[in-house]
Amino acid sequence: MSNKEKFPREEIEGRGNGDGRWLEYQLQRAFQRWGYSAEMRETVYNLEVDVVARRNKEPREPSDWLLAECKDWESRPITADVVYRLCMLAFTCRAMPVLCHTTSLTEEARRIARNWEVRVLTLSDLHRGALPAPSVSAPTHDLFDYPAQHTAREGRGTLPLMFHFNTENPFSYVPGFEPADRMHRYRPIEDEATDGGDE
Repeated sequence: MSNKEKFPREEIEGRGNGDGRWLEYQLQRAFQRWGYSAEMRETVYNLEVDVVARRNKEPREPSDWLLAECKDWESRPITADVVYRLCMLAFTCRAMPVLCHTTSLTEEARRIARNWEVRVLTLSDLHRGALPAPSVSAPTHDLFDYPAQHTAREGRGTLPLMFHFNTENPFSYVPGFEPADRMHRYRPIEDEATDGGDE
């Protein structure tokens, strides 16, 4: 007998219509196993977010700061507005966005999540040994079809022309980092003021 049959959804505390505490708690525990301090039900300028996390050690990576939305829905798909709200709140905090869900995403929501490098986690992902990387490329559906493979960074377009060439302000989720390659990696922005300053 599976856990699903053994524990019907409505009998699990924190699960049910409009109650996401169970999934939020599962994600908080996963973050803690992955080396983060994590808190549930925090606010960003009076807007509630489900889980926020900060890495305890000092690897100095953009994923040191996470802001997560949990959707413990049974059948309703996650739409684009949910992903947009998550990204807006995460970017406000200069944190990486995480979406943890038990349902499905609409095609538009999936595209936005890929383009904005949202880490989309399911329950099975919470059993992994480390925080999964964002999905930035989609598999092809056609056998032996070899179209150009674009990652999210290549396919999402650019900033407005007026902002595009502002090398002082590269697109970044967190201060001090800039995109490092075509995928999802970042590198620290070197502080030019320290180069050869006192020598």
